Amino acid sequence: MKIFTTAQMQALDKETVSNQYISSFKLMERATTKVFERLQTRHKLYQTSFVIFCGIGNNGGDGLTLARLLKEGGAMVKVFLVQTKKYSPDNAQNQDLLEDRDINVEKFTTKSKLKVKKDDVIVDALFGIGLHDPLEEEWRPIFDFLNETPCLERISIDIPSGLLADVSTPKDAIVFKADIVYTFQLPKTALLLSDAKEYVRELEILDIGSDSECIENTKSDSYYVEQEKVKGLVKSGTKFSSKDDFGRVLLIGGSKGMIGAMTLAAKSAMYTGSGVVTAYVPNCGYTIMQTVVPEVMCATCDNENHITTYPSLEHYNAVGIGCGIGLHKETATALITFLKENKDKKLVIDADALNIISEHKCLDKVPAESILTPHEKELKRLIGEWDNDFDKISKVKALAKKHNIVFVLKGAHTITIAPDETVYFNSSGNWGMATAGAGDTLTGMITSLVGQGYMSKEAAIIGVYLHGLAGDCAIEKIHPHSLVASDISKHISTAYNRLAD
Repeated sequence: MKIFTTAQMQALDKETVSNQYISSFKLMERATTKVFERLQTRHKLYQTSFVIFCGIGNNGGDGLTLARLLKEGGAMVKVFLVQTKKYSPDNAQNQDLLEDRDINVEKFTTKSKLKVKKDDVIVDALFGIGLHDPLEEEWRPIFDFLNETPCLERISIDIPSGLLADVSTPKDAIVFKADIVYTFQLPKTALLLSDAKEYVRELEILDIGSDSECIENTKSDSYYVEQEKVKGLVKSGTKFSSKDDFGRVLLIGGSKGMIGAMTLAAKSAMYTGSGVVTAYVPNCGYTIMQTVVPEVMCATCDNENHITTYPSLEHYNAVGIGCGIGLHKETATALITFLKENKDKKLVIDADALNIISEHKCLDKVPAESILTPHEKELKRLIGEWDNDFDKISKVKALAKKHNIVFVLKGAHTITIAPDETVYFNSSGNWGMATAGAGDTLTGMITSLVGQGYMSKEAAIIGVYLHGLAGDCAIEKIHPHSLVASDISKHISTAYNRLAD
């Protein structure tokens, strides 16, 4: 699914109106009906009171339309409408339709005193995606009230008011804090970034039937990865397949006290479909690996507690390095030599292997087409500080292009950034996956996919989505608080089955 800018979304609306021979008012009705349908499943309407805050433009028109639909559906509805002398045509038309619906409409200004009950649902339809600058300070008391007053739930239509869709929103900006955002047709970049986590607790993308040809023909370098995309990439074997057809994978890592990271990576590589997995660990890890993961072959470094030498890569289709490897000086020295000697073997690099590369400033030694999987702190060590998430993505895109490597930026919507500067936001996963070892599991999965013959970008996209989907399958049986990394591996098979549905 493509991600569009505000200008592209506005152009899409115009094309939809033109090509489908409908009015903008009818398109608004269609879009808002989708929100109404979601609210029908989320709340018992006849028992619920909605307080809808509407602006002067078409986002406000969405709110007015929703007020009418909710009233007809049996809900209690009150509308607060921003007072002005001029409303958008669709907004004004919807106001006329409310006149005989017995809906209380109260006009307000930034100086008004508002009232909301603790069992009300607050709906934000004030500004929408058309906002290009932060809200003026006069709005702060209104938004402080909306964000802080006790209520049943807070909902935003399309985007939380005050949040800028295409550029960074200042940290002290005035923004509505939504429990759930119902956005139309395609996601907006700001909704997927960690900078917006305070304003977007949950996101749903509603298909409103926008013009498919326009979507297809509009260029975008940003995508939201959903099941259909991944389903189209995944390959399957045949009855005559052998283990060599699914790749021989080498995982290098582990140190005293951190061998568990290697068991997690090795398990996930096996469950993702590797034909043969070999773990290369220090001597202290041999018995652990052979006991915990008997399906995995084990080779050892001569050192007892940490890695000081690296094996030949001659017989392996893919290599993952870094899980639990530690930061010992000898390990770092050997890793730098290893990178210099294996310039033609793309790697999957994680954890302390990334930190060693950062400390020794040798990103330029990483082989082309390698995949780097940093979490936020590891990324900061690699590239330095950034001003905001948009700046972060811009810096990583430049590095990916310069070094011909793929970055996987782990987070709520894990971001894959390819050398061609395309950006992929992941849609699967849940908060229970914020647990130790989940990253090691992801490393094993991506390495397995590289070994199975996928190109680096594809392996990253599939691995990230499958990892999140396995976590989603896990919490169908396990509460997110109780989810551990090994649960993710155990549900990779279920995730594959879900992809095949």
